Amino acid sequence: MPGKIKKAMVLAAGYGTRLKPLTDRMPKPLVPVAGKPMIEYALDRLRAYGIEEVVINVSHLKEQLNAYLAECRGLTIQLSEEAEPLETGGGLKKALPLLGSETFFYINSDIIWLDDGETALDRLSRCWDEAKMDFLLLAQSRARAVGYDQGEDHLFVRRDNTIEWNDREAPYIIASVGIIHPRVLANAPEGRFSVKKLWLQALSQNRLFCLPHRGRWFQTGTIADIEKAERLLPQPAPAVVDQDLLNAER
Repeated sequence: MPGKIKKAMVLAAGYGTRLKPLTDRMPKPLVPVAGKPMIEYALDRLRAYGIEEVVINVSHLKEQLNAYLAECRGLTIQLSEEAEPLETGGGLKKALPLLGSETFFYINSDIIWLDDGETALDRLSRCWDEAKMDFLLLAQSRARAVGYDQGEDHLFVRRDNTIEWNDREAPYIIASVGIIHPRVLANAPEGRFSVKKLWLQALSQNRLFCLPHRGRWFQTGTIADIEKAERLLPQPAPAVVDQDLLNAER
């Protein structure tokens, strides 16, 4: 059985333009969902798994995020600062010196998931095969994805590269959680680019795999998505978003 993964990266540097006007005054990862900042859901999952170190990239309104992360307990956090957001691939590449040479989890800071039985991180870790994989990406049934924004997921989640594929659950989307081997970043370009560039390269070499999630999944990229998630998350807390800002938008 594979060893325990020790490090993770949480992607948290974006502008959060779809969450304006909230993100005019706070970084997207600090926007509250059901009573706590959305990034805290990812950090909670990593704590529960037993991660020792977390790298987090920061850019937009980074002083607020830096201050929040400085108070986090139970994790050793290193910051990868970006003058301007470098997108998913560029952020991973810039953080490579902090990530080191061992396999790591990556999580987008605007997603939340609920586990059903064995946790998603434990399942990913158990299914990881370093000899044949460069990426193992969590997938989610599109029909059960709250906040899904149509994309190119069908290119990456295919029957032939998906562990535990289920025709009744398909089609699937990429759930923005996964395992990466840092060797894929060694020759990656500098600057801004999407991680999809690396996925396509790994796919062409039969080194990109997917694993369907067994529980609920939410993307909280818009105010409407946050409101949907709050209705479905267990025991949501009140006063989730700034009602004055919401009313101004309407």
